[in-house]
Amino acid sequence: MRHCLLLPLLLCLCYQIEAQPQKIYLNPKSPATENQSHFVDSLRFLTLEAKDGIIIGQWDNLEITASYFLITQYTNSAIFLYDRQGRFVKKISYKKLGDDFYPRYDKKTEELSFYGANKNYSLTPKDRIKIELNFSNRRNRKYYKKYIIDLKDPKLELKKTVPTEYDVNNMAPLYGDYYYRSKVATSKLYKDSTGYELKVYRNGKLVKQYFPYNQINAPKYLYDEGYIAAFESQDTGTRFITRPYCDTIYKITRDSLYPAFQMVMPLENALPSSFFNTPFKNKAEWDNFRQNNNWMFRQIYQFIETPAYYFFIAGFLYNSGVYMYDRKRQIAYQNSKIKADSTTFNINVLSGYNMLHKDRVFYKLLSPDAIRESYKPVTGKTPPEAIDAIINKKSNAAVIAVFTLKN
Repeated sequence: MRHCLLLPLLLCLCYQIEAQPQKIYLNPKSPATENQSHFVDSLRFLTLEAKDGIIIGQWDNLEITASYFLITQYTNSAIFLYDRQGRFVKKISYKKLGDDFYPRYDKKTEELSFYGANKNYSLTPKDRIKIELNFSNRRNRKYYKKYIIDLKDPKLELKKTVPTEYDVNNMAPLYGDYYYRSKVATSKLYKDSTGYELKVYRNGKLVKQYFPYNQINAPKYLYDEGYIAAFESQDTGTRFITRPYCDTIYKITRDSLYPAFQMVMPLENALPSSFFNTPFKNKAEWDNFRQNNNWMFRQIYQFIETPAYYFFIAGFLYNSGVYMYDRKRQIAYQNSKIKADSTTFNINVLSGYNMLHKDRVFYKLLSPDAIRESYKPVTGKTPPEAIDAIINKKSNAAVIAVFTLKN
């Protein structure tokens, strides 16, 4: 094992291999600017059928399943389902489940799951780890509840089911029949001091593990749990992996894991070596450090590879940003600073965090208010029907922008 560098301070532990990861250069405070038309191609707007009493907001979450556009409105604990042509299908309320439950889409099973703590019990972080370590004891199942919606069933009913070890241990689909544990934490309850940030399972059995750390007292996780993230790659059976407090993006296959990209940033964005070696005295000291060093790098939270660009979300200790990286020119653009222009009637489809990528196509949810606020007419050019209906107040329906990125 060797430390991987973030110009030039130590940021995380990486495996030593002969191949060098490709560099991605990012200056978070001074990103380049460009017009939106430089990036966006084949843009069309899909109208979601309007329904009385349903108002889709700009910050509602969009998910794409095999059959539906799924919009989650966290403020009202509601889900709105539309078919892939934009026709309204159903509203599902999950408010009665409690504040601890949020929908999670599993594309392998085509299910929405809602997993959370039983409100009849008050669990501390220590309690939760005790349950994780001994979940095979049936008595521990009473502390959590789980509900599912089978998206393959036309009835789309919310049904109660039994939580599994995969739920309790924060396991998520990786590829095929492989799953990975995403949560990384420390506790004196662990019998063995050596833990692994990334654990891969198949058929409920641990098959591989990577990135050892001290799971009893690793300084970086004493007051802050971390989560491994996995993102789809263009290669079947391959995923991108990112880790907390590590500037490296890995690729994992069934046979290997190796560094594919490394974020290169200014020195001011690098965590000091003391962060990894010297524990904070208490959580208050950790919180102060985080607020006073809010642009120090934490993790990549989303990563999408296209022929000409990398699209990613970079998280810092108290900030985050959405970026587009030109692979050929090696320039990073912050999406919030990309200027919408006349090609889209000044409507920005690249800003914000709520942008999805599926089958090499991007999807962006746009509320009618956001469209009206940004729209500007273009002389001699007629807006698309979906946009025209909103501008002329014939429609108050949300719209999904569907587009690709230029090659």
